[in-house]
Amino acid sequence: MTMALRTALIWNDEVMDDLVLDQPRAITIGCVGGTTFTVPDIGLPATFTLIRPGNRGYLLTLGAQMRGTICLDGQEKDVAELVRREGASGGFCATAIGGRDWGVIDLDPAGRFKIFFQFVQIDDQPQFFTRPMLLGGGGGYLGSSISLTLLFFLKDVGLLEAMFRGFGLATIAILLGGLGWSLIHQDGESQASLAFSVVLHAALLFMTYQLYDGQDPFVYPGPRSLTGNYLVTRLDKEDPPDPPKPTVSGKQQQEAAAAATKDPPKKTATKGDEGKAGGKGDTERARDPNAKDVPPEAPKVQFFEDKNRKVLDNIIDRNLSTSLSKFTGIKGDSLTKGSLGFGPGAGTGVGPGEGTGTRTGNKGKGNGGGGNVEGDFVTGPGRIDTGANRPGGGNCKGAGCGTGPKPVQVAFANPSGDFGGLTAEEIDRVVKARAGIFRACYQKELNHTPGIGGKLIIHFKIGGDGVVDAGNTATAGGSTLHNDAVESCIKSNVNRLKFPPKGGVANVNYPFVFTQGG
Repeated sequence: MTMALRTALIWNDEVMDDLVLDQPRAITIGCVGGTTFTVPDIGLPATFTLIRPGNRGYLLTLGAQMRGTICLDGQEKDVAELVRREGASGGFCATAIGGRDWGVIDLDPAGRFKIFFQFVQIDDQPQFFTRPMLLGGGGGYLGSSISLTLLFFLKDVGLLEAMFRGFGLATIAILLGGLGWSLIHQDGESQASLAFSVVLHAALLFMTYQLYDGQDPFVYPGPRSLTGNYLVTRLDKEDPPDPPKPTVSGKQQQEAAAAATKDPPKKTATKGDEGKAGGKGDTERARDPNAKDVPPEAPKVQFFEDKNRKVLDNIIDRNLSTSLSKFTGIKGDSLTKGSLGFGPGAGTGVGPGEGTGTRTGNKGKGNGGGGNVEGDFVTGPGRIDTGANRPGGGNCKGAGCGTGPKPVQVAFANPSGDFGGLTAEEIDRVVKARAGIFRACYQKELNHTPGIGGKLIIHFKIGGDGVVDAGNTATAGGSTLHNDAVESCIKSNVNRLKFPPKGGVANVNYPFVFTQGG
């Protein structure tokens, strides 16, 4: 156990900063940077040393404007009287403190800024890397490394390779052991965060190897996958093989030759003036002498292939224009009587004077949605029937739902129990400062479960530092408000309260009374 000096800066009864010194160090106060506690200009020097280490402890310096109470060797003394009795000409006095001494010092006459000091005992940190542990760990590391090296060497592995494997495996084992030890000593949230990170990285690595493609993406026209495969099939189109030539017999060849001699081909002008003029008389225009007696076709491109041309022709042949007469009753260029209705009803009449109305209204001629027939159109203002008000939604349960949030009231009864140096007024002041939060806990659950209300007594423990011990907060006997959601919310916010540090342990029973407003 080690004695440490604990100091805290208090502003308007709220702890602004808290410091525990396990090593000797000066405590300074001032309105400039670099001080232990920074306060506005309250009449003290810009850097005032309140507590400094001495030969046999600490030395406390007090000023003439300071007020409060300090306890030296078990005797309480008034600060102002102590300064007046022992103060020097400058209005300051110094006194030694240590052991069980404590005090609450007002730094300004108004008492807004206070300094609390007390000597407390702290547990020494356990020494993990002790000399025996380091010697044992180093010996085990060397022994395991040498054993693994010898094992690999006996299996006909080279000496350097065996040493690399042996020392590498021993190092990995130490690292894994240290990681496991650190993980075991962490809290639950840190363990869950580490586990999620490991799973996420493993999933990313797995998906990376699954989607990896070893092809070079910069080789034209790109990898044969996804859109690259489409480009390859469109750009590198293969021509269909030529059909096999039919076999012609000798007799058929003779008949074809005879037919050719009976009707010789006409001469064609292919060059000179006759070719330019396109031929004279019975002479044909200049053309390819090997062409057939059919007009030449335009060259085919990929998009206008036979397959695509059939699809386009089919689309053009279809009548894709929408006939409005199916919906408005239009025949030719005129509108039939009662074709479209606008009336007090919200429905639209469709067809020759007939329609369906979805709202109530005055029934007109032609039943065109409940309006008045005027010429070719049905017109007339009407009121839209929106129906009755629907009940409130949400997660409301029970009778009385749908009326919206109800105002609530929270009453704070007098606390009871062992206050440990605190007063009932100090406890009550801190709790009532969070009244809005406690009211919100009840209001939220009241909107979901109407009719709840009653007294809720919360038992909580306050440590010597003014912080609530979250592990001891519970619902005390005598409570009439039995609602888990409200109790959980109230306990969670009670655990966040901070009370003035008085050095003692308090066990408090604080009653809350929740009622619905008018």
